[in-house]
Amino acid sequence: MAEATKILVVEDDMIIQMFIQRTLAEGGYSIIGEARSGEEALALTIEHNPALILMDIGIVGGYDGIEAARRILTSHDVKIVFMTGNSDAATIARAKQVSDNPFIFKPIDEVHLLQRVADLLKDQL
Repeated sequence: MAEATKILVVEDDMIIQMFIQRTLAEGGYSIIGEARSGEEALALTIEHNPALILMDIGIVGGYDGIEAARRILTSHDVKIVFMTGNSDAATIARAKQVSDNPFIFKPIDEVHLLQRVADLLKDQL
């Protein structure tokens, strides 16, 4: 049933975004959209109601991925996993206040990405 599981990818680096989408598609997951900003992420969440959001912390737009996640979680029951290449303590602590799911650190490994997604969605499969 992985193909029915809707995932939103929020990443402003097009190369990383294409890598994630290709990896997830090959793993049998359905990508419902791609967002490059927090505002786009919120709009796509409202429109498609994904089961999982892979959210880059350092995105463009009016607010970063942590603030976008906080806003999304006020009105949607969705799992959010932060992706980041910035592992400083302050950023990690701020993100953990919003979502306690494990992080995906960059550079992203295909096997690790698929395993993390499978672990988070195991109750839906």
